[in-house]
Amino acid sequence: MPYKEEDEGYLAAEARQMLSDNPYPRGTLRYQHWERGWHIKNDEAHREDDESFLAAEIGLRLSDNPHPPGTIRYEEWRRRWHIKTAETQRAIRLGRR
Repeated sequence: MPYKEEDEGYLAAEARQMLSDNPYPRGTLRYQHWERGWHIKNDEAHREDDESFLAAEIGLRLSDNPHPPGTIRYEEWRRRWHIKTAETQRAIRLGRR
């Protein structure tokens, strides 16, 4: 499963474990993937009211980005939309949807 360590880190953060609880050796890809999952979960709370997250949540497509292409706002919206879409896919993998 390609997202195993990332999902483990996500679940660890959800269980309020510390970043230092990463069980993988520092400097390995597994360590980095676990850490990425942990950060994703911790960042979620700060993004709940973000317009791009809400757009992904209600099923809008990437092409529904309301900002002009080539602008910073367009790229930020796009990046956050991708993050939320990945979170939704993770929830499906974990059986939470």
